[in-house]
Amino acid sequence: GIFWYDRPDAEACARARISLRGEAACPGEGERRGPAKRQILVTGVQRSGTHFTWEMLARLGIHVHHEGLGPAGSVSWLFTWKAATYVINNPASLDARRHRFCVVFHQVRHPLRVISSVVRATRAHDRFWDWLYGVEPGLDRTDPPVRRAARLWLLQNRRLEKIADARFLVEETSPRAVCSAAGFPDFLCRGDGRHHATSSKVVQPILEPRRLARSEALRVPSKVPAVSWADVERLDAALAAACRDLAAAYGYDADPRYHPQSLDTTAFKA
Repeated sequence: GIFWYDRPDAEACARARISLRGEAACPGEGERRGPAKRQILVTGVQRSGTHFTWEMLARLGIHVHHEGLGPAGSVSWLFTWKAATYVINNPASLDARRHRFCVVFHQVRHPLRVISSVVRATRAHDRFWDWLYGVEPGLDRTDPPVRRAARLWLLQNRRLEKIADARFLVEETSPRAVCSAAGFPDFLCRGDGRHHATSSKVVQPILEPRRLARSEALRVPSKVPAVSWADVERLDAALAAACRDLAAAYGYDADPRYHPQSLDTTAFKA
């Protein structure tokens, strides 16, 4: 399900300084209207399944863009930060001085799956990491890839706990629930996809993850992450413990087999 954070108005201006969330209680922030304000932002650590969430919302008819700014908002790991520039602008650039989102969702995925995927995707000369070093204090370019990815998972999730409206686990939350929580109408959130905002000429199925019983989860085919807890612990035992503790607080078992997610998004073309 969806967990809602408490966001006191007294902290609105402090949040406005570091996030893209609309803060009506902060003088000047509440005056934003029209095109500068979009309804939804879903953000989380890169490789946390934002591609899947973007595709499913688009199939429902929510016109968001992936790693960019759409008419209804965005699904992007980049927009966790309020930055002067972004390493991807798809298709239009976001202007952090004026663009804001009404509802910000913190999307989470099991840390071992994220760490493994980030390590696999990292290149020797990587523009995404080069951008991250400028926006996230605490990341060290000299760290081994596994330690660096684990620190990113920990730091970015902790940052989002301070600024997002709500949190959900991508492995067990239906995109319909996210759609409804963002305030979109029932005819879209409960629909069959006929109002889709994708490039497809046919209605495509809405895939709905759900929480599985432990015995049921073990029967679902799922890739074993390339990086294990032992790999992280060998590099930094304290970091591994911090990641495990935060994952447990979110509702994860240390063993990712209990949270299967084997959806292939390579064919998604929303």
